Amino acid sequence: MNPAPISTSTIAIGYDWLRQNMLEEGEFDKTVTRNGIEVWVTQMGDYMNMNTAFIDRRNGVVAIIDPFDSVRWVEELAREGLKPTHLLYTHTHRDHVVGYSSMIKLNPEVEVWGHEDARVPELVNHVVFERVDFTRTWKNSRNTSVEWDVGSISLTVTHSPGHAPGHVTIHGHGVYHAGDLLFTNGMGRVDLPGSNPGDQWSSIRHARSILESLPEDWRLIPGHRYGWIDGTTPDWVSIGDALSYNYALNDPLLDEL
Repeated sequence: MNPAPISTSTIAIGYDWLRQNMLEEGEFDKTVTRNGIEVWVTQMGDYMNMNTAFIDRRNGVVAIIDPFDSVRWVEELAREGLKPTHLLYTHTHRDHVVGYSSMIKLNPEVEVWGHEDARVPELVNHVVFERVDFTRTWKNSRNTSVEWDVGSISLTVTHSPGHAPGHVTIHGHGVYHAGDLLFTNGMGRVDLPGSNPGDQWSSIRHARSILESLPEDWRLIPGHRYGWIDGTTPDWVSIGDALSYNYALNDPLLDEL
């Protein structure tokens, strides 16, 4: 396959990511990092789900985190001669895996990744969850990380349960995709089936240490686009701003754990 040339309409070169976008539903922000990996970000659905994709054109790899509207993803990728090759799920709440079934129908050969603890057979029939048949799983213990490398894409996957069993965060190539562990100015709820408040706070404390080790101008992309400190609803904030202003990352409780 010969991929189409990179579109210039929405591509930004380098790390010019500190602007606080407010994407329309299904609109894509497309960035080329310095090593040639593309990062596509979009928001979709009534709960403003944030999706992130990492694209290695040379090796034909397209890894999408929590794709919401599979048809929209497939159409946008096809415009540039690409197709999904890997689905990476932060957790198996219905609002994050709603696109799974249609994506499998559109691309039966796609690899589907999630954490082994996210299978939750005892919870899968609850309205909050939806079954995902992972083809591969991560098995790292709580608050530990594993490397996920395909083609030239290199990501770090951290097991961060609390909001949901088997929840993971994924970072690399200038992005920390937090799933529902963290939002721009807060954290995911812990009153749902399978939630564990103690695990959530432990995961946030560990996440803070990871964020403190990353460049401040990397983007923190939340699982949902909710309110920021100034009343706007940006699609992302810089890691530096998240460390300074996110109430969960600055809760005194973290230092008592």
